[in-house]
Amino acid sequence: MSKHAVAGLMKDLCTELGQHGIRVNCISPCAVVTPLVTNAFAVEKKAMEKVLYSSANSKGVVPQAEDVAEAAVFFSSDESKYVSGLNLTVDEGYSTTNVSFTKLLKNLLSSAKICVPKDDPI
Repeated sequence: MSKHAVAGLMKDLCTELGQHGIRVNCISPCAVVTPLVTNAFAVEKKAMEKVLYSSANSKGVVPQAEDVAEAAVFFSSDESKYVSGLNLTVDEGYSTTNVSFTKLLKNLLSSAKICVPKDDPI
């Protein structure tokens, strides 16, 4: 399911469940280096972090899973008691301004830096 589909579902649920006092929000994170990502691309954590750092809007930070977790903690806290229907993008503004990640990833995948087995469905 795409992020847009999740955001659309969240908005619908927000209107349906709001009358029952239930808040519905979603989080749209950027790419975060996790074991799933490193295994999928057959790269080490540091190599993938370098790719993310190179494509980031602000230099000096690499997105971490904890950043997404903190957004979830915010939604479950009293600080967000009046927040519903929000798609919180945790991507350092990447989704509004940056296309370099896609270019970097294509270059990385087309180079010899990542060897994908021939029988791999990617």
